Amino acid sequence: MADGQWGNCKGCRYFGSHHPQPSSDEKSRCMQPELSDFELQVSGDSGCNAWEARTGVSGTVTPYHDPAPSIH
Repeated sequence: MADGQWGNCKGCRYFGSHHPQPSSDEKSRCMQPELSDFELQVSGDSGCNAWEARTGVSGTVTPYHDPAPSIH
């Protein structure tokens, strides 16, 4: 599932919006095949590393980086 492509849901092909240009605060279902069984409701500003570009939506892909280790 994860190929290192990270992006916001509003620009992902699996964001279940019916709008051609979803907004950051719009909420919709995630339709990614491996996640759809969970019936996730996500906002346009949410994101993950299963992101694939949505047709007709401009945006940039942010490379995924593991979080910095905790110092505690």
